[in-house]
Amino acid sequence: KSLVQNSTRPFRIQKLTFKNAFFTDQTISRAIVLLKVIASLKELEAIDCALEGKGIWNIKEIERSGQSFVETVTIKKLMIQNFHLFFDLNGMETQINKLKRLTIASSNVFMVPCKLAKGFSSLLYLDFHDNLLVNNRLEETICEGSWPSLQTLNLSQNSIKSLEQVAKCTSRLPKLNNLDISQNNFGEIPDVCEWPKSLKYLNLSSTQIPKVTKCIPATLEVLDVGANNLKEFGLQLAHLKELYLTKNQLKTLPGATPIPNLVVLSVRRNKLNGFSKEEFEYVCDSPLAVRGAQVGAVRLSLMECHRSLVVSLICVLVFLLILLLVAVGYKYHVVWYLRMTWAWLQAKRKPKRAPPKDVCYDAFVSYSENDSDWVENTMVRQLEQACPPFRLCLHKRDFVPGKWIVDNIIDCIEKSHKTLFVLSEHFVQSEWCKYELDFSHFRLFDENNDAAILVLLEPIQSKAIPKRFCKLRKIMNTKTYLEWPLEEEKQQVFWENLKVALKS
Repeated sequence: KSLVQNSTRPFRIQKLTFKNAFFTDQTISRAIVLLKVIASLKELEAIDCALEGKGIWNIKEIERSGQSFVETVTIKKLMIQNFHLFFDLNGMETQINKLKRLTIASSNVFMVPCKLAKGFSSLLYLDFHDNLLVNNRLEETICEGSWPSLQTLNLSQNSIKSLEQVAKCTSRLPKLNNLDISQNNFGEIPDVCEWPKSLKYLNLSSTQIPKVTKCIPATLEVLDVGANNLKEFGLQLAHLKELYLTKNQLKTLPGATPIPNLVVLSVRRNKLNGFSKEEFEYVCDSPLAVRGAQVGAVRLSLMECHRSLVVSLICVLVFLLILLLVAVGYKYHVVWYLRMTWAWLQAKRKPKRAPPKDVCYDAFVSYSENDSDWVENTMVRQLEQACPPFRLCLHKRDFVPGKWIVDNIIDCIEKSHKTLFVLSEHFVQSEWCKYELDFSHFRLFDENNDAAILVLLEPIQSKAIPKRFCKLRKIMNTKTYLEWPLEEEKQQVFWENLKVALKS
C-alpha cells in the first residue's frame, strides 16, 4: 500500500520482485488490487515465497478494480501449504486474458482447471518445468479451447509417462511451435503420434525412449533426442535444420540424404567408430577455413582436430618444466643467489660508508643462533663492561622491529666501525647466514677487508665452508683470525687481542 501511495506519479515501475515473502488469501487479493494502479508495471516475479490459504480470493473486489497491465508472471519455488486443498481460482478468468508469459516452476503444480486455462487467451509462453503434472491431469490442463495463442510450452521435469497422450493433448494447441518435454520418463515411443501441425521445435532429451519412430513429427526444424541411449537414427525429416544426438550409443552417423536441410548436427559422447561413403557427403561448418567443403575432402592438423588434448599436453609439459626448474633451483640454491644479488644491487645504490657522525657502534656482531649463549653471556659481558666499554650491535636487541631484515643488516653494518664474525660449524650451516646475513659479506669485503674481525669458536676447515661463502673462504686464507681458547689462562690474552682489533 505504501509503495503505491508514496510513489511519484506518473509511475515508471516496470518489474516487481518478491523474494521470501509470505502471503495469505486476504493479502494477495489486496496486493492484486493495489498493483493495478501502477499502469507501467509489466512484470511480476515471486521467488521462494509462501502462500497460506485455499485460493479463496476477493474476486468481486479484484474485478471492480479493473484490468491488470501485467504481461509477464514468474513464480519459482512457491510453497502452498496444503496445496491439494487449493481451489480452482474460479472467477479470475477476466484478470488473466492479457497475460503473455507465465512461468510456474518448482511449485508442485499438478493441474490447471480447464475453465481457467481457457481464460489465458493472449498467453504466448507457458513454463511448467519441475512440477507434478501427470497424464491423467493433462487432459484437464490442455483441454479443447485452452491456451488458444500458446506458441511455447515447457513441461520438462514432470511425471508424465505417455508420449502418445502428450502428442494428443498438445495437438489441441493450434499455434504451438516449441515444445520441451525433456526429463520425463516415457520409457517407450509409439509408432505414430498426432502433433500440432505448427510444431517446429521438440526437446525429447533424457526421456528414456529406446528408439526414434515416425511418432517424431515430420514438420520439425529442431530436434533434441540427447541422453536416450539411441543406437541408430534413420528418420526422414525433410525440414530438419538442427539435430542433437549427444550422449547416445550411436555407432554410425545418420544418413545425409533423409535430412537434406540439416545445418547443425551434434554427436558428442557417442560410440562412432567408422564412416560410410554417404556420411562423408556432409558439409563442414567449422573451422572457418574449411566451411562449405565436404568432410571427405578436408584434412585437418592434429591441433585443429584435438585442440583440447594438445592444449592439455602443452600445459602438462609447461608444468613439468616449471617443476624441473624449481627442483634445479632448489638443488643449486638459485633463489639464494637471486636474493643476494638483488640485495647487493640495492646496497650498491647507497653511499659507500656512513658519515663518521652516524657511526654509533664499535662492532656489528654476526653469529649463529646456536652460538648465542657464548656471544650474549660471555663476549658481550667482557666487551661492554670493559673500561672503556665497547658498544656492540646485536640483531636481537638493536634491529628495528617491522623493518626488512636485510635493510636492518645494511643499516647496522654502516653504523658500525667493525663487523665481528663469530665463526663455527653452526654459522656456516645456518639458514640465517645462508639467506640474509651473507649479504653483508658482499658489501663489507667489497669495501674494506680490514673492517672484518674473525673469531673462531671452534676449529673449522676453510674447505668445509659452502661455496656461497666464497669471499669468507678467501679472507680466512689470507687474514689472521682469533681462536677462542678452551684453557682459562689463555682466555685473558684472547680478550686483550680482541679489544686491540676493535680499536684499530
